[in-house]
Amino acid sequence: MTQTSLSTFLLAGPELVLVVAALVAYLGGAFCGLRQGWLVALIGIAIAAGWPGMELEAGSVVSSGPFTFDDFALFVRRFVLLAGAGLALVQAGDQFRGAVTPRQTPRGNSTCEEAGTFLLLLAGVSLVASANDLVLLFAGLELVSIPTYILLALKRTDAQGQEASLKYFFLSLVASALFLYGLACLYGIGGSTSLADIGSRLRSGDGRIVATAQTLLPVAVGMLIGGIAFRLAAVPMHFYAPDVYEGAGPGNAALLSTLPKVAGIVVLLRLLALGTGGKLGMIALNQGVVVGPAGVAWLTFFWQLTAVLAALTMTVGNCMALLQTNLRRLLACSSIAHAGYLLVGVAAAAAADATVGGRPFAGPDTSWTAALGGASATLFYLASYVAATIGVFGALAYLGHRWPEWSAGSAPRPPREEISTIDDLDGLSATNPVVAFSLATFLLSLAGIPPLPGFWGKLSLALAALEVDWTAQATQGSRRVFFLALAVILVINAAIAAAYYLRIVAAMYFRSAKRGVQADGGLGAGIAMLAALVVMAMVTLQPRPLFSAAARAGASIAPGAASGLTITPPHAITAPQASTQP
Repeated sequence: MTQTSLSTFLLAGPELVLVVAALVAYLGGAFCGLRQGWLVALIGIAIAAGWPGMELEAGSVVSSGPFTFDDFALFVRRFVLLAGAGLALVQAGDQFRGAVTPRQTPRGNSTCEEAGTFLLLLAGVSLVASANDLVLLFAGLELVSIPTYILLALKRTDAQGQEASLKYFFLSLVASALFLYGLACLYGIGGSTSLADIGSRLRSGDGRIVATAQTLLPVAVGMLIGGIAFRLAAVPMHFYAPDVYEGAGPGNAALLSTLPKVAGIVVLLRLLALGTGGKLGMIALNQGVVVGPAGVAWLTFFWQLTAVLAALTMTVGNCMALLQTNLRRLLACSSIAHAGYLLVGVAAAAAADATVGGRPFAGPDTSWTAALGGASATLFYLASYVAATIGVFGALAYLGHRWPEWSAGSAPRPPREEISTIDDLDGLSATNPVVAFSLATFLLSLAGIPPLPGFWGKLSLALAALEVDWTAQATQGSRRVFFLALAVILVINAAIAAAYYLRIVAAMYFRSAKRGVQADGGLGAGIAMLAALVVMAMVTLQPRPLFSAAARAGASIAPGAASGLTITPPHAITAPQASTQP
């Protein structure tokens, strides 16, 4: 569907609103003495959420210039704005500057700089979801990376904070270079920066394209996923996470745990759809158009690499977390493990789309949870993970600092000490019962304890893995055993994760308080914590609406077996046909 340039701007209105709000925060702080930068951010997010272009007819796909707006893009856009509001509240209530500077030190207009930079980051994540061009995809990812390390540098100016910012900056450059080289390989295969054109060439049976793809596809897939692995904090690009999280405040740690992961998963799903064309390719596929061997090879390389990374990432992350006593280092390792869980869904989606003669799932459970494909399960789990993570860091930001060990008549009041270890939460249920209950709820959801949303997310991911080749006949090279093993690894890792999550819950409920906490983190963080708790309760009591929204979004990006694909077998990649074109 062709749109005019004015229509393109109207469709991209929410992102433009975020950019305009960022400019208002920057200029207002610099020239008008504005001090309420985070209030400007919340107003900008609210206006973007109410933009008329946020609504399209269900199932419709609108392509305009470098943008594609479908159910997937709209789901991500709404999700990002909702998560952005929660993160803005956590950032606004994060007073960790008091741990390294006197309480009376004014922050000036730095909150405006932080808020404006944060709004640009949100716009970048939203742009990635609707990108239909390599240039816009890369620009959107950079609009995520650059504001992230600026926020790391602005929020904390002590040595530890600056170290975290520099580490993230240099590693982000390496990841961006890897991703850019992967995009260059895609351009070499497709001869265009348009994702639609590249996907069409990948799915064609042209012998020259197959020959080129045979050389470039492994390199392209490896570099692209390597660049995205940094955003996800997935193995082998995970090693920076514990140090950076420890050096960041709880607001920035919450941001690092969520928005870059959202951007990484969105990019992976957009690239995965090159093999089948997503919603736009379903019409041609249902009419019997054959997906060429290059497209199948793309999906095959994709699921093989993401499946291996999933198994390694969730195992390494959980084993690292077992050894941690520092809260933010523990949550960083937990974030690594959750990246592995998310990659299980991506691998299952790619494998389902690459299935020869794909058929609907008819495994041991045909309930509404099993009806989700890999992409839909990934989106559901991503939403439940982000809600719980914002709640955890909102609670930690609200708690703020420990009570000092100090006698008024003996010495000057010592500097405040931030909450940093599990022991600092001892007896929290007695001193702050609401915060303790909220933290326990979020942690149990992350652990996958039923009936919380994290349980339904892990169940849907496991079922998506079991779905692959379930109805296929046992033949040589069947992937059924591989994905069965991946589902078992996921369940084992969920059990491992429960050990360190329950250790925090036990500290809050089964130990006596030693020093207590000041709960001086600010009202915004407390509101974010309670809002996340309400969201968790709503999804726990009625998970179907989120399942339905995720299913629609996943079907538009990775139709999978349900679309009735006619696919050339993957082994055809080794025997390209001669081109019949002049």
